[in-house]
Amino acid sequence: MTMTNNAKPAADPATDESRKTVKRDALMAIEKQWQKDWEERAVFELDMPEDDSVAPEMLHDKHPKWMGTFPFPYMNGVLHLGHAFSVSKIEFAAGWERLKGKRALFPFGFHVTGMPIKAAADKIARELEMFGPEFAIPGENEGELEDQMEEMTVDGAPKAGGNFRSKKSKVAAKTGNKKYQFQIMQDQGMSNAEIAKFADPENWLKHYPPIAIDDLKAMGCKIDWRRSFLTTDHNPYYDSFAQWQFNRLREMGKIKFGKRYTIWSAKDGQPCMDHDRQSGEGLGSQDYTCIKMQVLGWSPEAEAVASAIPELAGKKIYLVAATLRPETMYGQTNCFVGTKLEYGFFQSANADEVFVVTERAARNMAFQGLSPTDGQVTKLGSISGQAIVGSKVSAPLSRYSDGVYMLPMENVLATKGTGVVTSVPSDSPDDYAALRDLKKKTDFYGIKPEWVESFEPVPVISTATYGDMVAPALCEQLKINSQKDRDQLAKAKEISYKEGFYSGVMSVGEFKGQSVQEAKPKVREHLIACGDGFAYAEPEGLVMSRSGDECVVALCDQWYFDYGEASWKRLAEECLAAMDTFGEETRHQFQLTLDWLHQWACVRTYGLGSKVPWDSNYLIESLSDSTIYMSYYTVAHLLHRSLDGSVTGPLGILPQDMDDAAWDYVLLGKALPAGHAKAEELVELRRSYLYWYPVDIRSSGKDLIQNHLTFFIYIHTALFPKSEWPRSVRTNGHLMLNGEKMSKSTGNTLSLRESCDLYGADATRLTLADAGDSIEDANFEESTANAAILHLYTLMEWVTEARKALKQSEVSPDETVKVGDIALRPVSSPLSVADRIFNAEMDTLTIATGAEYEKTMYRDALKSGFYEFVKVRDWYVNVTADSGMHPELLRKYINRQVIQLTPITPHWAEHIWKTVMGNAGSIMDARWPADLPAEPDHALIAVGDYIRKTVRSARDAESAVQRRNKKKGGKGGIEVDLSKPKALDIYVAHEFPAWQEEVIAALKSHYDAATGKFDDKQIVASLGASGMLKNKKVMPFAQEIKKRVALTGAKAFDRAVYFKEPELLSEILAYLKRTLEFDAVNVIDLTNPGTLRDDQIKAAEPAVPGEPSFLIYNL
Repeated sequence: MTMTNNAKPAADPATDESRKTVKRDALMAIEKQWQKDWEERAVFELDMPEDDSVAPEMLHDKHPKWMGTFPFPYMNGVLHLGHAFSVSKIEFAAGWERLKGKRALFPFGFHVTGMPIKAAADKIARELEMFGPEFAIPGENEGELEDQMEEMTVDGAPKAGGNFRSKKSKVAAKTGNKKYQFQIMQDQGMSNAEIAKFADPENWLKHYPPIAIDDLKAMGCKIDWRRSFLTTDHNPYYDSFAQWQFNRLREMGKIKFGKRYTIWSAKDGQPCMDHDRQSGEGLGSQDYTCIKMQVLGWSPEAEAVASAIPELAGKKIYLVAATLRPETMYGQTNCFVGTKLEYGFFQSANADEVFVVTERAARNMAFQGLSPTDGQVTKLGSISGQAIVGSKVSAPLSRYSDGVYMLPMENVLATKGTGVVTSVPSDSPDDYAALRDLKKKTDFYGIKPEWVESFEPVPVISTATYGDMVAPALCEQLKINSQKDRDQLAKAKEISYKEGFYSGVMSVGEFKGQSVQEAKPKVREHLIACGDGFAYAEPEGLVMSRSGDECVVALCDQWYFDYGEASWKRLAEECLAAMDTFGEETRHQFQLTLDWLHQWACVRTYGLGSKVPWDSNYLIESLSDSTIYMSYYTVAHLLHRSLDGSVTGPLGILPQDMDDAAWDYVLLGKALPAGHAKAEELVELRRSYLYWYPVDIRSSGKDLIQNHLTFFIYIHTALFPKSEWPRSVRTNGHLMLNGEKMSKSTGNTLSLRESCDLYGADATRLTLADAGDSIEDANFEESTANAAILHLYTLMEWVTEARKALKQSEVSPDETVKVGDIALRPVSSPLSVADRIFNAEMDTLTIATGAEYEKTMYRDALKSGFYEFVKVRDWYVNVTADSGMHPELLRKYINRQVIQLTPITPHWAEHIWKTVMGNAGSIMDARWPADLPAEPDHALIAVGDYIRKTVRSARDAESAVQRRNKKKGGKGGIEVDLSKPKALDIYVAHEFPAWQEEVIAALKSHYDAATGKFDDKQIVASLGASGMLKNKKVMPFAQEIKKRVALTGAKAFDRAVYFKEPELLSEILAYLKRTLEFDAVNVIDLTNPGTLRDDQIKAAEPAVPGEPSFLIYNL
């Protein structure tokens, strides 16, 4: 007997997986096809027009241009989604500007200046020395390390851009970031042999930029890659450009030399600017006045410590307090130390003086000329804060000239100031609260009563609001009972400082009667001149260099930009005032930065960069060679055709040809010296520069406002005429991933390449557009990316089917056509009300989409141009299901939909435009619709809204019947059996009830259109006088009208309906029956209703113009 095996064959996992991604894979195949096509046809390579028919000054009128730029990324790794998010703002804008008919240039360079690459390369070199070419860590648990590496390694070798999304093991999650540079690079899928090459900084420059180019091409970016370059002397053309601008800025007095405070890395031996930092970006130096409080008598404990240190013998010892308010020193009553802190005895630059401060403060002082040897701390011994308590010290300027005592304080920080805090209880709420606590509980704090009893607050500053005892007044007002009331004390401190500084007048001392603002610098100068104080600075917070060094503030001779200089600042403010910032918060942040930004160190000695032209021992700092490089984009493609400049450009200009005179001519229009070797070729550069400049928009993350973007404004105003100043700056927030901060340590990160591999370019782009547009943080939702694949694929299929129907309609224009789900009526058929509504809604949404693109609000453009556009199409398909769509409106919908999505999903759009629609030209050459009305047809839009609202209201009426049926169950039967044949009456009224008209009249007469406010008292009085308040419907109705007015303004008072409701409803009767699923629908005009039953009369009562009422019943 033959046995039959009916078992199903085992499923092929690979086949199952491919089925899951078939839609994505189809879209990605389309993307690759058009990326190849665009590159082969050099679609995004744009040059200035060669048109001799117009004068040069009229060229932009005939051939409008647009140039958008993004801060070039630093090339020590691959691009992640955060980069892509900021890039997308320029990418979408470039697509929009092309649709407007402009030559839209999007150039892109690569930043390699500064410390990060050199520091990382040096780490690899050290790790090779430590662990050898196999990077074997001695003593490491090999099994555990292998497990960590296994879990951190991606599947398969990474493609260009890398797939670096890691799933942390428990061990890895606990250890956080990798300790060694080689481990970080192993996580990127590199072999040990590959990693070893990165000990040479040159390898970083060769490795990462090409990957970034591939990744941005995979995203479909409209970038002219001919104009790309590397910074530093690795590209001699850019090197000459950087040196030229430094020469000119120095000649103009914008770059100066002198001693100034700067954040400094002792380990690196140079300034540590924002881009050189591991943490603390944006932090500057905080200036203090240090008060020298000479020890007049040690406490017994301190005496024992000091006497045991022979180096202190015969020297003056000072406890040094750092203060931000030198003008208050007249009111010193004591001095605080932290009892749990350790202090040191540090030799000062004066051989006879020793300072008692924290180790951290002494380290800062060592770099400010305050120690015997610059950069070196000379520590003579240590002493605890507790031992110091009870010592007596001098208090310069204080009324208590015999000295004050050192007292304990709970919240003295070792990370701020010197750890010694002078006390002025008249003006410092913290000091007042602490002194009061000490007086109340001397035993508890272990102090003697005589150290505090006779020391009362001394009036120093007088204010109109709080008198001459600001701190005591605030402590009483805010009910501060002790120094433990931290929140109230913080609030009091802020108030007291602002009140004292802005409104205070000195009431003591030689500057008595002067405002605090005037007296503050004078008191500081007096203290320093008398030898009772000195200038001191430290970082505003913890700053760590990329080399792992805790930075200090150093006072050193250096070259710096004199940002903040009064006349230059005025130019920067003028530039900002004329710029579009696409939001007031961005403008406000610029204004704040201009207020505080001052001198900025612009050279360094370590890292990669261009050499300072007048001193080759220094390199140009990374934020200082990148302020006007946007101008370099205008000519880069004519100078060279490789990132490093090794391939000469089409004009044959060599790096040595681009001397200062050449750049003066090209960028500033200065005359060339007679006989310049490349005079003719430089004319082409000058023409290109003049055509493309200025920058139309620069888009960046908001964190660059405080440095790069403000420098960008400053340097442009220094070098270029106003006509070439930047026109706009747009900033965005950071990008979160799935609602959480992106972080390598948690594994919540996504590279640009990975996103394109997972979701495709267009779905990635659409999700970036949907992520957000404001200065607040945005969010990339992977669920949105998945949904985008489905939306785009489904729409592509629908449009493909619709095009087949349109082609058939073209063959048989007088016939009804049906292809799949697409039904078309004859071309000659008149437009129905549904046709006209759909046409008006398309125009309205297209107008809105264009406005959002113009404002760079891409999420809103996506909403109106895609989501809502599809929604109105779906309504039109539904409402015309019985008659069929009008072919011309379907054709218009497809054309509009493709064009509206072009900036965001260009591959999809190109496919539909050329492959499906059969257009000969590229979507990249398409134009925004020119047939748009000046403004939306509000009347037709109102008709569409009326129809949708009527459908919703009818469904609400049916739901109300269902609820009543549920309540009546078992109590006399149901009202209407909705499972049986049923009918719907729609009652249409032409007049409003007289009482409603009276209410609206009362509201209008007591409404102020200028303020948008109602006078409620007068409204109630008016309605009460007419007896209207007896009607319980009046006040709810009045509240509803007020809400409408609040939303739409005074036009909400006009409730007139400007179309004929009965005729409209009768025209769409078939649609109403079908969509509401009723067996019969009756439109009853209440001007001539005929004979009505009692239930019909009751159901008709609520009807008013524009809001019909309903009755549902069984047939």
